Amino acid sequence: MSPSIRETVAIAAPAWAVWESLTRIECMQAWMGEPEMRIEVETGWNVGGAFVVRGHHHEPFVNTGVVLAFEPQKALAYTHLSSSSQLPDLPQNHTVFEFALDADDDHTVLTMVATGFPTPVIFKNLQFYWAGTLDILKRHAERYARHTVSDACSPSQAAR
Repeated sequence: MSPSIRETVAIAAPAWAVWESLTRIECMQAWMGEPEMRIEVETGWNVGGAFVVRGHHHEPFVNTGVVLAFEPQKALAYTHLSSSSQLPDLPQNHTVFEFALDADDDHTVLTMVATGFPTPVIFKNLQFYWAGTLDILKRHAERYARHTVSDACSPSQAAR
């Protein structure tokens, strides 16, 4: 059986705020990494379209992938290959990330499942990253739900 990462977090925010935090470019830049990482996200969220994350973590990196699912306030999925892995851009080298939202009024349960790790090192790195990052996303979504102003997603306002 292949390893997988499954993280679930209860968020005190409605599904729309969690969805915006998860998919709005400015919000993603706020929770995906520290401000000095200079995260840039490029996607049109079209199924079959590109999903690209650029930044700097000890050295420049580019994570590439393809959007697999985009169902507002319900489900998001995309593939992921980091340039840091130095692996060729082949399907077997991509990890698949799936996010599912289960909402009940002003509370949302967000579940993230990652599968398909080309190396044990990639599995360990992603396991470490998502163990803390999902909590950062939770805090961001809760703050976003309370402050739906334009600067709610800026990296300086991220709830880290």
